[in-house]
Amino acid sequence: MATTVVVTSKGREVIAGRMTGAATEPSKMGWGTGGIAGGPFTAATTDVAPFSEASEARVTGTSSIATTTTTNDSYQVIGTITSGSTQTIAEVFLSDSATKPFSTTVAAGGVVGSSSATTLNTAASYTPANNTSVQIRTEVMTVTAGTGTTALTVTRGANGSAAIATIAVADQATMGNAPGTATANGTLYLHASFTGLALNNGDSLQSTVTVKHS
Repeated sequence: MATTVVVTSKGREVIAGRMTGAATEPSKMGWGTGGIAGGPFTAATTDVAPFSEASEARVTGTSSIATTTTTNDSYQVIGTITSGSTQTIAEVFLSDSATKPFSTTVAAGGVVGSSSATTLNTAASYTPANNTSVQIRTEVMTVTAGTGTTALTVTRGANGSAAIATIAVADQATMGNAPGTATANGTLYLHASFTGLALNNGDSLQSTVTVKHS
């Protein structure tokens, strides 16, 4: 099973923050379908949110200091999630929050334009504040205006991501934190994507995530 695992740009900030006790431990594990209908997509350091988080609750994993090459050189989290339906899981991630961030879908009209003043139409009113980020598929956008409405003004290709050619109605749009921002529930520390694992209702998947410091 091909796997891509990255500590995100925000995750690097989390590591630095943990050195001074200014960041919460990112031991909360979640999973998602990885945008399997339009992908699968590949995790990147520019990601601020999962591609398409599944309905199951996030779990608090068991964290420890592990040895990969030299003694105690790795941070490890082990967590188990049980599927509540028949679905294909194609991503696992770590966050510092057990609560999911704001998420909605792209509405009719989708994304209009490709400039720094692009309009993004959403199915539900965007409740986080302006100057926060959303991720759609592999692209991050900064919301510059329109909070509290379903017509947002966004800057495309934010946080080092690339603007994507096609954004479809019903694509998931999820709020996340870029480096330097700290909106509640929005920090994605680590993101792993893979080709997809088909699960039945009641199947459990245990994931072991190890981050080696080198």
